[in-house]
Amino acid sequence: MPNDCIEISLGLPQLEILEQKEMPGQIIVSVKYRRKAVDCPRCGQTTKKPHDYSWQWKQDRKVRDKPVWLKLYKRRFRCLWCQKVFTEPDEVFGSRRRSTQRLRSYMGQTALHQTVRRVALIEQVGEGLVRRCVTEEIGRLLAEEGSILPPEILGVDEFSVKKRHVYNTTVCDLQSRKILGVMEGKGKKNLEVYLNSLSDPERVRAVAMDMHEPFRQAVQLCLPQARIVVDKYHFVWHINQALEKTRSRLQGGRGNTGIRRRLYQNRYALLKSEDKLTEREKATLAELFLHYPEIEKAWQLKEAFKNWYQCKNRGEAEYKLKELEDKINSGPYPEFQKLLCTMNVWRHEILNYFDFRITNAFVEGKNNRIKTLKRLAYGYRNAENFKLRILATNYQDAEVVSRQVV
Repeated sequence: MPNDCIEISLGLPQLEILEQKEMPGQIIVSVKYRRKAVDCPRCGQTTKKPHDYSWQWKQDRKVRDKPVWLKLYKRRFRCLWCQKVFTEPDEVFGSRRRSTQRLRSYMGQTALHQTVRRVALIEQVGEGLVRRCVTEEIGRLLAEEGSILPPEILGVDEFSVKKRHVYNTTVCDLQSRKILGVMEGKGKKNLEVYLNSLSDPERVRAVAMDMHEPFRQAVQLCLPQARIVVDKYHFVWHINQALEKTRSRLQGGRGNTGIRRRLYQNRYALLKSEDKLTEREKATLAELFLHYPEIEKAWQLKEAFKNWYQCKNRGEAEYKLKELEDKINSGPYPEFQKLLCTMNVWRHEILNYFDFRITNAFVEGKNNRIKTLKRLAYGYRNAENFKLRILATNYQDAEVVSRQVV
């Protein structure tokens, strides 16, 4: 051996190296299995008699950025008892596979963080192989999750798949912070199918959601013991919308000048919480309130609803909510009065927040992650592949957290 070479382990103890050759663009290693005898798949007897052999090319992980090709001496044996001819087992590569299992696992793990095309170009393989590796890797990860206990706190929300015309629904475990399932559409039928498939539905104590009636009907039917909690931020969004409609009515259109134009220019400041306003924004709003007393009252009502979520218990929350409803009914709040109907329909679910203190913030964050995933891939034509990639974000996020801890 030349004095400028080193030897490294192949890392496959099942194989015996017959010959190795390093070329400018690749490394070729001839190998065969170390076993001398195999068991017949028909009768179970052990035989040592070879029948014939052939050479098969298999791809392995790179070494020093060079592709490694394993030239496998593949044998067939003849059973001396039943005369059956069979091929020896192939645990390193897998049946009818042209690459090692460790290469496929590596490509599957890498493609969870990078695009399929990039991994295919780096490893010099086809994109179809990388996609299959991703599916295998996600399937392996999901199989390991089978022993986890069923969830107690769920979050349900929908996200847009195609320009707000096609929707999917995600169900998350808010305690372990993982996506549990992805369903097509945003109706109750597919959600009912998923909820009925839970291994122990009686464990579910609460479900957070926005004010979407099909979701409520599905949970009430499949999980009658669970309490529905309206997402805090979704309810506040409705309050902000009532304030925004009040501003739009008083402003009378964007083409106005003077104080009406200033009302439009400061529309975002009106939606801010009081404790987040700058001194300049506070002065501007004070000037606007002098010209529009009605919007000042609407803004104060909006702040009162946000502060309402600071109540310490459900009894206090019910009492203060009744005060706010009486204030709306007795004052000039036409936009808020229209909201009272929705509040009455969802009153019990809104108040459930003070028993569980849960929100759908994690689910909303996951939906944003899903949209980013979709854009990186320029969309998915196969719905099942899209679902698998969504479920894979559970393990990507866990890996990021573990790196931060280290």
